[in-house]
Amino acid sequence: MSNKQNFIKGTFILVIANAVSKILGAVFKIPLTYILREEGMAIYSTAFSVYIMILSFITSGVSMAISKMVAEELALKHKGETRKIVATSTALLAAAGLFGSAVMFFGAEFFAGAMKDLKAAHAIRMLSPSIFFVAVGMVYKSYYQGRVNMVPTAVSQVIEALVRLFAGYALAVFCSKFAMEITAAGAIAGVTIGEFVATAVLIALYLPDHRRLAKYKAANSSKKICLSIGAVAVPMIISSSVSSAMNLADITVIRSQLLKITFTPQTAEQFLLRFSSYTTLFDTLLDTLRLSVDGARWLYGAYSGYALTIFHLPVGIMATLGVSILPVIAGALAQNRRKQAEYTAGVAMKITMLAALPCAVMLALFSEPLLELLFHNSASSGMLRLLAPCLLFVCVSQLLTAILNASGQIVRPFVHGLVGMCFKLAGNLLLVSNPHLHIMGAVISANISYFVVVLLDYIAVRRRMHIRFDVRNTFIKPLLSAAVMGAVMALLYRPMCIIFSNETAALAATGFVGCVTYAMMLFLTTAVTKKELKNLKMGS
Repeated sequence: MSNKQNFIKGTFILVIANAVSKILGAVFKIPLTYILREEGMAIYSTAFSVYIMILSFITSGVSMAISKMVAEELALKHKGETRKIVATSTALLAAAGLFGSAVMFFGAEFFAGAMKDLKAAHAIRMLSPSIFFVAVGMVYKSYYQGRVNMVPTAVSQVIEALVRLFAGYALAVFCSKFAMEITAAGAIAGVTIGEFVATAVLIALYLPDHRRLAKYKAANSSKKICLSIGAVAVPMIISSSVSSAMNLADITVIRSQLLKITFTPQTAEQFLLRFSSYTTLFDTLLDTLRLSVDGARWLYGAYSGYALTIFHLPVGIMATLGVSILPVIAGALAQNRRKQAEYTAGVAMKITMLAALPCAVMLALFSEPLLELLFHNSASSGMLRLLAPCLLFVCVSQLLTAILNASGQIVRPFVHGLVGMCFKLAGNLLLVSNPHLHIMGAVISANISYFVVVLLDYIAVRRRMHIRFDVRNTFIKPLLSAAVMGAVMALLYRPMCIIFSNETAALAATGFVGCVTYAMMLFLTTAVTKKELKNLKMGS
């Protein structure tokens, strides 16, 4: 099977697996929010932020380096090198993962204090072994991604999500009799168990390949492979560590700026009108005109636990495109086939736009019913609605970053992300403390940040790689189709609510009509043609 066919097949396999795992993740978080509430979700999010920071420091760039090296060696028919790459990478990442887990476990109190949430220490410790399991599992995922075989990655993702769902929920229920920080720690332990099982599955799937490749000799030494991995990974680790540290700083800034808000009686009344029906934490606001620590935690928990959970569903699914195209583009460039690299990038960008635009429309129009459907809590509907443009920016940015990385442009996406994060931090400092905006200031800052990143990435792809996307068919026509879809859905939703007398049924019916409208518009505008569908079916 050709790389083009593998790219299309692999992309759809990963999209389906990611969709399943994200849905299972949402299924996990929905009942979890009833147990943890906003306070517990804030603790959960804090622990996860520390985990992501340390994991990024340990593994960032390594996955890309391994898959890129495997793709290049296979393109040159060097099968022995691939086995050597896996063996060397496993030893390297096992040591790094063990170190990361130890730092996270023994530094739990420090990290919790730095995040202004001492209650998160137990959850941080419970999550710490995941660093080791993810680091080891990443080697085998990267190996198969380099082969443009996404099935093992997909299988491990679904298994991890299933185990996390059942183990995390069972432990959360068991620990619910204790303090909230213990309950959150129990819930997050499900992630650790899920990662352990997923890594065991990946190793089991790799063993037949290991035996098959054992007969091939490798010319490169372990030292040379480590240096090759380091050449890609070290800049990525540095950049990702800085980015993760800035993300933690961003969370700290948001929460500290929330505590600095000084309301007027009028703005306090407006705030209470919006949120007082969801919690009693703001009952003293008219007297103090300031948010309490618990009130600020609740507000951030509503944003991170509800709005961002839904936001990351489509974002996580679309991230599979970057994973799929990186080895294809890297392999094509290794053989000096620039036309194939440009073709793959164009197809991936079009798929991204076709998928991301209707998702953004759904968030913009139906944030409240979506939150009610999933969490029976629409406190963060305004936040989710305002995140709609950001969804589009993030999806496109993920893809452009993968394209740049595949071509060897490692540092440039980091610089762009750093610039975007500076905009985000500045925006949070200026906007979050505004009593009219409060947490909405963080959402506005996120939109500005990712718009800047997309703009810089797009310019780099055009100037450095000389890739030209078909603006009319890739951007304008899908945007027009999504706009018509949105207009039809906006007009239909209220009548559907009257007809069905049930918001869930009305949302499903409106969504179905919207999908049909979108598909029709794509054909009417020739954004998608019969020839393209035929080629897609053939896998070319």
